[in-house]
Amino acid sequence: MDIQDQLKQFKGKRVLLLAPQFFHYIDEIRDAMKAAEIDCDFLDERPLPGFTGKAIARYLPMINERQVAKNVDDQLTAKSYDYLLVIKGESLSTKLLADFKQENPNAKLVLFLWDSVANSKHAEAFFDQFDMVYTFDANDAATYKIEFLPLFVGSQFDPRLIDQDQQQDIDLAFIGTVHSNRSELLNLVEKLAASAHLSFYDFRYVQSKLVYAVRYLQDRAFRKSPAGTVHFNKISAEAMLKTLRRTRTIVDVTHPKQTGLTGRVIEGLSMGRKVLTTNSKVLDYDFINKENVQIFDEKLTNLDEDFIMKPYVGDPLMVYKNFSVYKWLETVLTGTAYVPVDHRSVVEKD
Repeated sequence: MDIQDQLKQFKGKRVLLLAPQFFHYIDEIRDAMKAAEIDCDFLDERPLPGFTGKAIARYLPMINERQVAKNVDDQLTAKSYDYLLVIKGESLSTKLLADFKQENPNAKLVLFLWDSVANSKHAEAFFDQFDMVYTFDANDAATYKIEFLPLFVGSQFDPRLIDQDQQQDIDLAFIGTVHSNRSELLNLVEKLAASAHLSFYDFRYVQSKLVYAVRYLQDRAFRKSPAGTVHFNKISAEAMLKTLRRTRTIVDVTHPKQTGLTGRVIEGLSMGRKVLTTNSKVLDYDFINKENVQIFDEKLTNLDEDFIMKPYVGDPLMVYKNFSVYKWLETVLTGTAYVPVDHRSVVEKD
């Protein structure tokens, strides 16, 4: 059975997706729904773009709430929906949810947190108004009695689409936003990679020059970022995928307030690349071969060259199927608990 077939039951359903536009992830959700012939309308829960929109959503939520509630109302005049799927929930309001329920009394409301509850306090107040609340953070799932569901990977990370014999001429790669203690740990990896004569593609994204200035003043490690590693423009999805395909080992520094696996980890492992990460929770997944993972922290004194240079161990298809956006959508639309794909079913059906 093709992995997309699990969404056949939702063909023709109408979904209102309310989420921040974050890198390539929203496009992956929308593409998967389109492929499954699910009618999806997307509204950005940060109406103002860039750093300004993010700052307003976090520090002046009432401004954001009013505009987003109006946008939802405008959408409801044109169409009815079977689902309201909210990601992160920075702009949620009592009015927004009440209006949606009034116009769509039989619809299911689902909230997914791809950030920790500590970073999503606004959404926490609305948990009881949803039919199902999911989080990518296993610790938060236990603490707040909500459902655990890991992040997803888009179809472009399907290992069957990747030439596993492609030359991997980049030893280590990091692509992500600068925050928390990332600069300190990435600087450490930079230093150790240089000592071991290993190549390191290090792309650190900063949202604006204002964020850069504040972080430069407050973060000593950030001030020591190697030349050429800090960027104000996001890397394109195409360039990122091309880089990861050339890379042996993906570097991941998880936010200290999170325990959920980041996109870097699951994308890398799904496409047949190894991972060097600060997140020990990756070891909790039975379908991930532990030989493809190493954990590190600020005490790291040298890079394991054997680990970095040796090929990926096992078949990445099982990892991809467990993290695929199709499985993620099936889980949230059925409102069920996340159940990993059994290894035997992957072997037998493909």
